Amino acid sequence: MPRDGELETAVTLLLADQAPDLAREHDALYPERVSEGIPLSVTLLYPFAPAASLAESHLATLRELFASLAPFWFEIARVAQWERGGAVYGVPDPDEVLRATMRAVWARFPECPPYGEAGSDPPPHASLTLDGGDDPATLRDRVEQTLRGVLPVRFEIDEAALIEEFEPDRWRLRETFGFGA
Repeated sequence: MPRDGELETAVTLLLADQAPDLAREHDALYPERVSEGIPLSVTLLYPFAPAASLAESHLATLRELFASLAPFWFEIARVAQWERGGAVYGVPDPDEVLRATMRAVWARFPECPPYGEAGSDPPPHASLTLDGGDDPATLRDRVEQTLRGVLPVRFEIDEAALIEEFEPDRWRLRETFGFGA
């Protein structure tokens, strides 16, 4: 959703191609993302620079940063639920390298704090639902049942992506950045 009427950008890890079964369930559980054009992913930094203000210097910094980082892996084997709002998400594990990657991105762009909250340190997560729905107490159980036989899934991370809104609530891939490139 545009911030102050501006279209946004985000830096993310796109996961759908590596886990088609999980991506299909993500789309069924979180249909809002399908219409927005946002696949199964783990956000590294949102919001990033407003789309209209995105400069070559932003892209050069992202290229340099990700080129300096080694590829890594994690699994999503379980889900958790946010206390506030009740959304269910996949939990990346191990998360140390992923957290370090997120923090490195945040450090390069202190003017763009994660989720707009300066000083926050949100955990890495792959959102699977918009919110807790009509019955947050049973949503997590329903998601766990849905994903039985789908999880665990291992992800090999060798690139990050910059996605951009091109109209309100409609996103597309802008550029990818190779790790260790």
